[in-house]
Amino acid sequence: MSKDCVAVSEGVEDLMSTPQSKPPFPARRRWTEAEDSLLGTKSDRALARKLGRTVKAIKARRQAKGVFLVKEWRPEDDKILGTRPDQQVAMLLGRSEASIAWRRHKLGIPCFHKFRRWTPEQLALLGQKPDEEVATLTGHPLSSVAIKRLELGRPKADPILTCWTPEQDRLLGTMPDDEVARRVGRTSMAVQKRRFRLGIACYRPEPPL
Repeated sequence: MSKDCVAVSEGVEDLMSTPQSKPPFPARRRWTEAEDSLLGTKSDRALARKLGRTVKAIKARRQAKGVFLVKEWRPEDDKILGTRPDQQVAMLLGRSEASIAWRRHKLGIPCFHKFRRWTPEQLALLGQKPDEEVATLTGHPLSSVAIKRLELGRPKADPILTCWTPEQDRLLGTMPDDEVARRVGRTSMAVQKRRFRLGIACYRPEPPL
């Protein structure tokens, strides 16, 4: 073998034995402020298609920025706003209370109890019955009941001292608890507890002959 052939052969062997460096990774595309502003405005998958990024990248960036996905508002969701306290609506719709308040303000829907007036009959209950019972009877939130009672300077009623009259006691067990509650102006739970305390059985209608 000639010297030239030996040199070529050795050069090929050296090239094959030398580890080849991998091609450099493509530079990661930086996030722009415009892209960051879109995070959470729609699903990660939809945003990935819009921005030309992977769903995994969208999710990671959103979590790093502390951005939560925004659930689309449906017409049936909007109908519930203002029908009860924001906290209860938030629990029903699986949203934050702040989100509920923001949506209400945007649609011009007043808060459930913010502009709800107290009737004279409802005001008469404050301090005479426990706050929980007043809230159930009037439909006002418990916090609103307590605040209104304090505004009127009335002490909190002691449920043990909220006396039942003999006439009210005689109704227990003679009709369904709900009907007794309606007649005596108490909650069904209060009627049931009173009945249990006095050992009176639940009302059972007589079978037809």
